Amino acid sequence: MLLAAIDEHCRGTYDFLYLPIDFKNNCNVGYAFINLIDPHCIIPFYKAFNGKKWEKFNSEKVAALAYARIQGKIALIAHFQNSSLMNEDKCCRPLLFCTDGPNAGEQEPFPIGTNTGSRAVKARSDNPTENNSQ
Repeated sequence: MLLAAIDEHCRGTYDFLYLPIDFKNNCNVGYAFINLIDPHCIIPFYKAFNGKKWEKFNSEKVAALAYARIQGKIALIAHFQNSSLMNEDKCCRPLLFCTDGPNAGEQEPFPIGTNTGSRAVKARSDNPTENNSQ
């Protein structure tokens, strides 16, 4: 539904979309990341969504746009491709989109890295002296 709402106004103008999911509650966390392919695409996107309610989602929440810490498709792929998130159901993973030619707006495969295992948890020693030195 989020993709359909965005595509009504901006299909083919973004190459990355990620809607983080709270796996404990099985719902989205209330924000998303989208990478627009050109700075000129920001203005129509802003006009279409910023300050507007998500009426199609039966929600009183209002959209607010902000710049993300990580910018650009390549940087976003690098950030997520080795994440344990890539082990989750495909519907919970970030999405990539074609932006050129007749396939503009269509999903493209997300390159999964070679190190997508669960994050290693540092073993905790029973010796308090060892824990303080780590």
